[in-house]
Amino acid sequence: MATMETDHSKRAVEDPNAEQMGAKRGEATDTNTPSMSAEEEKFSNGQDVPPATPAAPPSGLPKQPNGGLNAWLQVLGGFFVYFNTWGLIITFGVFQSYYQNHLLSHYSSSQISWIGTIQSFLLVEIGIISGPLYDHGHLRLLIAVGAFFLVLGIMMTSLAKEYYSIFLSLGVCTGLGMGLVFFPGITAISTYFTTKRGLANGIAASGSALGAVIYPIVLRELITQVSFPWAVRAVGFIVLATLLVPIFIMKPLFLPTGKRQVTDKTMFKDRVYVLFAITNFIGWLGVQIPLFYAALFAEYVIGRSQDNAFYMLAIMGAGSFPGRLLAPLAGDRFSPLLVYPVVMALAGILTLAWIGVTTYGGLVVVALLYGFAYGGVVSLPPPAVAVLTTDMRTLGTRIGAAFSLAGVSALVGPPIAGAIEGGSSGFKGLFAFSGAMMVAGSLCLCYVGYLHHQEVKRNSRV
Repeated sequence: MATMETDHSKRAVEDPNAEQMGAKRGEATDTNTPSMSAEEEKFSNGQDVPPATPAAPPSGLPKQPNGGLNAWLQVLGGFFVYFNTWGLIITFGVFQSYYQNHLLSHYSSSQISWIGTIQSFLLVEIGIISGPLYDHGHLRLLIAVGAFFLVLGIMMTSLAKEYYSIFLSLGVCTGLGMGLVFFPGITAISTYFTTKRGLANGIAASGSALGAVIYPIVLRELITQVSFPWAVRAVGFIVLATLLVPIFIMKPLFLPTGKRQVTDKTMFKDRVYVLFAITNFIGWLGVQIPLFYAALFAEYVIGRSQDNAFYMLAIMGAGSFPGRLLAPLAGDRFSPLLVYPVVMALAGILTLAWIGVTTYGGLVVVALLYGFAYGGVVSLPPPAVAVLTTDMRTLGTRIGAAFSLAGVSALVGPPIAGAIEGGSSGFKGLFAFSGAMMVAGSLCLCYVGYLHHQEVKRNSRV
């Protein structure tokens, strides 16, 4: 018996995957090996930096390449996924301003914002369905079906003239399409990378920054030069052309083997993961609000023309570009669980600073800086969930579930803000609510990062 234990200990030292392989076979493993990883050495030296790289995939699965042509093609496909999901979400402020001044002028800003919030809600909530379907190998089918609904919704929006038809086309149909496209696209990227995961996600996420610049300008210019319906159709044609790229080049790294459960039930027993999902709900109550009301603030408070106010969204989109790159890079260096609360707090503080803005120049500065922080807030959750995931075959399910509570926040946050703006508090109350929610979410995320740090530290000393 002693000889068998000694041999097993030697194998655990010689093979870094032995512990995982043994756990899979139900065998006992020796956790007191003399070797120590670089990340564990950081913890033993007292550095508060959670590891950014999860455990290796179980034995028998393809190795994560962390680079190469196929891996970077997934990033290219993900770039256009972000371009046509979050890039369009940011653009809703243009629709909000146009509808409030024209087709739906007899509706309140809170009522109109429900169109955008149902769009945002479905984008993140559909992940409950699209995440597990991705894990079952249906990546391209999901993107193709999602692209169909997304383009259909945009084209129907160009014809819609009543509140209910606009709600169904721009809100429900496009939101459904975005949700089917988004989660498979971003999940595929994380499975191909390990130490470069933040960089890869950041490059892909910069697609939404480009979309947030291009789509508002296209809409603004074509609305004035042609008409609103044809401006919307032009956006639909751009979406159709650019989504062909991920349909043809993206493919899953881990294909399902044998019969699998639809839901990963083990994630509900992961305390840190569950708390991370809950904190997303708190912070995301305020995240979308500045995007919905920036153009209206520029028009009604600062006194800019409607055409000029449209450019506020392009300014925020331009500001988000470096945020989507630098924040994930910092996540690779330290940990996305450490950087995420920092950018969330920055976004909240900048939103509170919005209350004191009285000039157009000040508004441009705050909008640029908020765009930077927003870029980090949007791009860091996927790599953060990947850090909390050991089996990459379940990553789609876990990302989708983690975003589900954030979807509820995206649904109710902007209408609450619109109701506040319509009351006696005005825009000051609106931005105070938004900023407070993000600061509170940041504090909760700090606690999640602390728990993860303690868990890794405890495991490294076992």
